[in-house]
Amino acid sequence: MTVRSVLRPQPIGLFDGPAGLLLVTEGDGASEVLDGLAQGRLPANWPSAAGVLAAAVRDDVDGAVASLGDDVESVINRLVLQPTIDHLTAAREVTEADRALRTLVDAAAYASGLSDEPPVSDGVDGEFAVLALTVRAARALEFKDSRGALRTLRDAVPFAASVGPALHARVLAMLAEHQQQHGGGESALELYDEAINLLQPTDLAEFRAGLHLQRGLVAHQLADVQRHRLLEAIRSYQSALIVLTEQDHSEQFALANMNIAIAILSMPMTQASDQVRLGVAVQSLRAALRVYRPDTHPYEWSSSQMNLANALQYLPSKHRQDNIEEAVELYEEVLAFRSPRSDPLGYARVLANQANALAHLAIFEHAAAKYTEARGLFASNGDTEAVEVIDRQLQQIDEQRSVAE
Repeated sequence: MTVRSVLRPQPIGLFDGPAGLLLVTEGDGASEVLDGLAQGRLPANWPSAAGVLAAAVRDDVDGAVASLGDDVESVINRLVLQPTIDHLTAAREVTEADRALRTLVDAAAYASGLSDEPPVSDGVDGEFAVLALTVRAARALEFKDSRGALRTLRDAVPFAASVGPALHARVLAMLAEHQQQHGGGESALELYDEAINLLQPTDLAEFRAGLHLQRGLVAHQLADVQRHRLLEAIRSYQSALIVLTEQDHSEQFALANMNIAIAILSMPMTQASDQVRLGVAVQSLRAALRVYRPDTHPYEWSSSQMNLANALQYLPSKHRQDNIEEAVELYEEVLAFRSPRSDPLGYARVLANQANALAHLAIFEHAAAKYTEARGLFASNGDTEAVEVIDRQLQQIDEQRSVAE
């Protein structure tokens, strides 16, 4: 089999999963598709030369395999889609004289566990250099070498920029995630902004929305010490939700909605307009709870359920009593999934919140009983401050009962 150079730039690294390692063969329309992909434009109709990639993007692995031939690109693509020792041997044979293609073969072998050696970037450029460097960065992180990973990702940026905005944004997003995980919040925000701007004129709306979500998480984290970042985080989450839907992106949809609510509820309510935000928080939590269930997302469900119950107690509405009654039921559902033995303080906090709602409804006997149970748990676990708060609440209930009598 004669080795020949492949068309450039190839869509290496532009997609997740196996699709990110597949090659497009020569053929009618292939060059136009490759040039468009580098710019972030998805073809309305994929040419037959890109059939394997089109199938893989649709997660149709069987269809991708069926479209393979016996050319060099197909031999390599077969390794990517069906990683075996025989396919690796064949791919190495046809790429012996081509450094760029050998880099791809080495990356596919490493990703599939057929080899312990990551690809090297020496002698390659563009998308193949990016592939080698990003794989080596991931390996550095596996060995807890965060500085090495950062250095390697930075080396990949100019190669990615030379290919086009789509790959450039991908590498910047990797770099931003690295900074995010290693305490570089401000740098991460700048990198996410740069990547998002690069993606504005592209067709990669879902990828861009995912970056808005990640950017929101970073801004939200920074808001612990920079309170103005809360509004920034909310705007990022809302930008993500323009694209992320409950049906097609349920996990991201729920996360964005839950965090919008958390951000709003952590802001002081000092103006009349703030009550509108409280209503947004309630609707966001209801949206998140359509995805989060106690059997599939116990932590997220519990957090969203508690926040919704808390918000309903203070939501201005013509149906205030109905809202508080709903809050009482929401707390009861949370209590059913918590244990006073394994999580006494968490259980006590739910009880105290529920007692507060019952007191708002003037159901003083039940409220006092809940407060008393919570007080016992707080006292036995050394939370004297919570005990003092509950003692004041119990005193207020006694006073209100006296007035009622």
